[in-house]
Formats: sequence, structure tokens, C-alpha cells
Amino acid sequence: MTLRQGTANQWMAPLELGGDGIEGMMNRTAIITGGASIVGMAITEHLLEGGWSVAIVDSDQEAAKVAEDAFSGEEVLVLPADVSDEDEIDRAFDTVVDTLGLCSALINCAGIRPEATFEDTSVELLREALELNLVAPFVAAQAAFARMVDQLAIINIISTSALQARRGRAAIAASHAGLRMMTEILALENLDRPVRVNCIATAGDGSRRKIWTSTPSRVPGTEEIVGAVSYLLSDAARMVSGQTLVLGSDESD
Repeated sequence: MTLRQGTANQWMAPLELGGDGIEGMMNRTAIITGGASIVGMAITEHLLEGGWSVAIVDSDQEAAKVAEDAFSGEEVLVLPADVSDEDEIDRAFDTVVDTLGLCSALINCAGIRPEATFEDTSVELLREALELNLVAPFVAAQAAFARMVDQLAIINIISTSALQARRGRAAIAASHAGLRMMTEILALENLDRPVRVNCIATAGDGSRRKIWTSTPSRVPGTEEIVGAVSYLLSDAARMVSGQTLVLGSDESD
């Protein structure tokens, strides 16, 4: 099931809600895989403003160093690690628990969005997409479940190619469609627990904005993605699980 975007400004507005959701928890520690990306750092900044402690786990050591410098002096832990390697993730998540406390939110930003026709998609490229876009979130989710506080929210950021077939998107569509289905299964298997698992599907290739001369694409920026994350972590979304929130739209093929 998918939920369409309302207005980014509505989601970015402060939520004055009580209740027993994540907003009211004493310990709020979020782990962001791929957190040294532009989107991951924007989410980190927003969570810090809301009083969260944040751990950034990223395979890109150079980007991790940039993030570490950017958030120097803040309640941010930056850990370089192979996000698809269960041993490295276990060690990283153990360090998070020892330093910041048990996990109350996991946001999976890590991944790639390759574009190539089916015939030009190599087996290596498909394997890389599956490893980073499906296996890595699976590994991170299992690690988060083992180290969760009394509640857990998981958000997987995927491509809108997981929702609709498009030319040149075989690897990204296959891997993110799998992650979307895994999200729904996780939600179903945890209906009796204080756990919510959702996706945010974003249009675009993840690296640049495109300009179209006929029907323009609507590609979300960091503000819209941060707003969606803020909503899904809020008490207002405590009954929302197994859903895909769609931001923007790609071109029709």
C-alpha cells in the first residue's frame, strides 16, 4: 500500500503530540546507514534539533570523515563499516549501544541507483544492487531488532522504480521492490509489538535533478525527505506500518 505526499511544510511543522510513541521516549537513538550521504546528513541535522542522538554508519570512509567533521561536538557517532557485512554491522551497532544507548529508530539510506538497460546490466552490477539495496537493509534491521529499546521504527528509503516498471531500471527496481516487500512482511510479523516499518519512495536517480522539456519530473529534495522521515518517526504515525510514502514522480516511459 502506498501513501501519497501531502505538503512538505505540513510534515516539517513541529508536532505537539503526547502519547506513548517515540516522541515521548527518554532514550531516542537513531542509526542511519548511508548517513554520510547528503540525505543522511540532512536527516541527522533534523534529528539533532529534535533532541535525538544519532549514529551514522557508512561504507564510504571519505564521506564518513566529512560527516564526522561536520557534526563535531554534536551527539553524533560516525562509524565506517561495510553496511552489507553482518559482522561489521554487529560491531558497529554494539558500539552504538555502548556509546549512545539502545536503538529506537533505524533509517536505511545506503544504496545505489544504477541506470542501464537489461542487456547492459552486468551480473556484477545486479549483485551489487542486491547487496547494497536489499541485503544491507536486511542486515541492519536484524541488528536493530536485537538491540532495540522498548519501541522501534524502521524507515527504508527506496526508489519509485520499485513501484512502477521503467526502462533502464532493472537492477534498482528488482532490489528495491524486494526491500519494499520485506518491509511489508516485517510490519505484518510485528503487529503485536511496538514496532513500525515503512518505506519512503523517492523519485529521481538520487544524485541529480533532471529537467524535462515536456512533462517535468517532480524530484524531492532533502527538505521533503526529511519531512517524511519526521512524520514517520512522530507519534502521529504510531499506527502507520507496512506503508510506502511516495515523494515526487518520475517521467513516464
